[in-house]
Amino acid sequence: MNLYEEFVHSEDDVEATPEYQIIEFDNRRTHQRFSLRRNKRAPLAFACDGLTVNLSTTRWFVITPMGTANIKDISISGIGILCNEPLSIGMRFYIELEQTRVLCEVTREHTIKGRLKFLGARWIYRDKDEVQNLIDAIRLRAKI
Repeated sequence: MNLYEEFVHSEDDVEATPEYQIIEFDNRRTHQRFSLRRNKRAPLAFACDGLTVNLSTTRWFVITPMGTANIKDISISGIGILCNEPLSIGMRFYIELEQTRVLCEVTREHTIKGRLKFLGARWIYRDKDEVQNLIDAIRLRAKI
């Protein structure tokens, strides 16, 4: 069984470690992902690891807060988050951490339990420096 899907973390035979892990390379992906999960055996519905960020959207040309999400993995091309916000495939939203904000588009979703979803999103950016600044901030906060 391939263990590259983000929501299959609980079936890994990996012990809990204090260090963050590089997810094994998946040939469907262009860039390697870094996992922020400390214990891949814990079901996502109960996973308290990762890094919490703010989500926002644009309404009438004003950036409006939506809620929070928990980052489970990240790469230069996208991000995997756990949240209960009403986002669906194709919707755009911002990921915010500290003074950095980057626009994303939902590319896949998987319901975990009730309103809780695991979302895969790709970055939408004007300049790669925007994404790199966000990834650097996440890596510093998560100590990857």
